[in-house]
Amino acid sequence: MSKSLKCVWTLQPENPPRPVIPCKTCGVLKPFKPSGKFRLNANGTRLDAWLIYKCEACDTTWNRPIFERRARKQIAPELMEALQINCPHQIRKLAFDRTGLPAVAAPSEGVTAIAVHKQIVEGQVAEWAHLEITLNLDLPVSLRLDRLLAQELNISRNTLKTLAKQGNLTGDNGAPLQLKKPPKHTTTIHLHLAANHPLCPQLNTILFNLEPVE
Repeated sequence: MSKSLKCVWTLQPENPPRPVIPCKTCGVLKPFKPSGKFRLNANGTRLDAWLIYKCEACDTTWNRPIFERRARKQIAPELMEALQINCPHQIRKLAFDRTGLPAVAAPSEGVTAIAVHKQIVEGQVAEWAHLEITLNLDLPVSLRLDRLLAQELNISRNTLKTLAKQGNLTGDNGAPLQLKKPPKHTTTIHLHLAANHPLCPQLNTILFNLEPVE
């Protein structure tokens, strides 16, 4: 009977996308970053809200619309409170929402840095034959799955591709993994290796350092 080791990796992107837009002070296109503050204005009985960004070169501000001319009763109380206190969680959620950026403020290219917190939820590291990794995404990420696995397991992408071709690296129920696409929340990776596989010692070195879930 094969021994299974189940892990959860929680992915947290560290750097929000930077809209690249014309800076009024610099006079050229510049990347802007979230300032950590909202702006909330009243226009009669209607409210406008923005997330304030700053030019990385000169601190000129750009207001990213959240909503415009909205009646207070149409705004969820928790959102209203978040806007009033500059809630860091709400700011982070909006800052990483790429779909909310207008076309003129397309995110700059590049791989977003991601913090990965790994935990063992079931099984023992010694002599495992089946490794199951479930991904828990704090927010959507742009990093491809093959790059993530190569980075965190210290395996080349060619090795991952070979394992997938051999049927040793799959999704749930043996389904092929979308290695060239960013993972989604609850994506599950299954890795099947014989105990004497040359990759096992290398992977065990990584796995032995994981924290068990209490």
